[in-house]
Amino acid sequence: MSPPRRVGLRALVLGIAVLWACPVGAQLYEDARRAIDLSPDPLARSPRLLGMGRLSLVIDDPRNRITLWDFAANPTGIGEVDTVSTLEVRPSTASASGIERGVPPAPRSERQFLAAREVRMTYEAWRRTHEGTAYGASGEVGSLRLDRPFSTDVEERSKFAQPTVVPVLTGRMPYVLTERMRYALRIIAAYETSSDRYREFVSNAAGQYADQDGITIGPPDFFTPDEYATRKLGSGAAVSYRFGPSLTAAVGADYLGTRIQGKNNGGRYGSETEEARPYGIGQATLIGRLGPHFEWGADAHGWKSSSEARWVFSISSGPAATPLAGRGHLLDRDEEGSTLRTRARWTLGSFELGAGYNTEYRKIEITAPDAGDLTSFNYFRNVVVHHPNADSLALPDSVVSNASEERGVEVGGGAAWKLPHRKGAVGVEYHWDRRLFQQTVGGRGPRPGGWDVRGGAWYSLTQVLEVRGGYLYRREDHDELSKQNEFVSSTMTLGAGLVPVGARWSFDAGYALEWSNADFGDPGLPHSNQQRLAVRVGWVF
Repeated sequence: MSPPRRVGLRALVLGIAVLWACPVGAQLYEDARRAIDLSPDPLARSPRLLGMGRLSLVIDDPRNRITLWDFAANPTGIGEVDTVSTLEVRPSTASASGIERGVPPAPRSERQFLAAREVRMTYEAWRRTHEGTAYGASGEVGSLRLDRPFSTDVEERSKFAQPTVVPVLTGRMPYVLTERMRYALRIIAAYETSSDRYREFVSNAAGQYADQDGITIGPPDFFTPDEYATRKLGSGAAVSYRFGPSLTAAVGADYLGTRIQGKNNGGRYGSETEEARPYGIGQATLIGRLGPHFEWGADAHGWKSSSEARWVFSISSGPAATPLAGRGHLLDRDEEGSTLRTRARWTLGSFELGAGYNTEYRKIEITAPDAGDLTSFNYFRNVVVHHPNADSLALPDSVVSNASEERGVEVGGGAAWKLPHRKGAVGVEYHWDRRLFQQTVGGRGPRPGGWDVRGGAWYSLTQVLEVRGGYLYRREDHDELSKQNEFVSSTMTLGAGLVPVGARWSFDAGYALEWSNADFGDPGLPHSNQQRLAVRVGWVF
């Protein structure tokens, strides 16, 4: 089932969670996307369902089936999900904006608390042979700009970019259980960049705006990196076994090496951090059927990582003076997490029922260096105040040991009815979710949660053209542990599909427009909107 897609004041709440989940300021692309509810999304492969009210549990879709590949992204399923070679490209774009009114000093002025824009393209190219072997690659290219308030008069403008490619080779297991067992090998390569710039809000008679070209100012301190380059390189293997028509099981393991390099360079100073963050990732999947009408799937991921971050800093002490410099141990970081996704679907004639249950867990522990470590940044920060000409040096707070934890659960169910003569279908779903963030230093919270009802339909106007539409209504509380955090949102969706008779290509497009308002006090105070357009063009060979 797909997680809810909202943009509102919750972006600020989750933005805080992102900061403590990614210490030392390191914000990866996916963390930034998650902060504004752009990720993760099982429907990213299907603009068709995006245009149908974001239905994800009912109404059969070729890219949202309960299979090893479509449901669990397990590469052993690539050779079985289709029998022909395929190429798909899926460009998409999204934007979000949030405004709050009644900001001092003018009681009726407005202030922009969120502005975001993303351009993204994912792709899949698979060559499938008659012998059951398949090979090819999937990946994406994306860029994101995110503007958020940093202080009363200053905004933080972050830009992210990421190309990713994942080559895969899969086929029948040679020599052993050839008819029932499949293998898959893959390589994961990605490169991410991010940069933070600080600008003054652009103010006029109407209010303050963050997405304009205000005056650029320097970073808040000389140490915290404002630019990151992240290199990811890894490999993995998976094996699946088909017990029979009623059950298929698969396991996989990946090793992903991640190297994060940060820098903050000015005219008289230079600061760098470096961290090698390896991940060990495991996956287990079950896909089953009970008779001809009931199918189900369960997919679990688990990961662990341990790493050490290092630092180096240098600043000029004046003409003909020895520079002030230091390097050494910054912190130790340990991470563990897991996800579980389940889905079930029952069909009987023209009727269909669907359900899903998801859980998520992530824990990050930060350990500060020992107090006696003379190479630590904490020691450098404590003694630098005694250095001549260091009275104006801007440095962040000391590194503090902390443990942060995030837990989430989501459940949903729905029903659908197919129109006579296979001319269309109508579906409705209900989704409920809760999350909890807590940490040693900051305590318990926030705890966001909510529910939504979504409906959608498709109808074939001709043998070539299919039209779609939908609506989603959501109520959510950005923090159940405090008051005045309740919001309501509505989303309208439209879509269309084109499959010319006898052609080897097909086209799908989906568009969603969401608007959100506060459900406390004056509804006109904080409000936001989001737009998303996704396209898929596919060829078969």
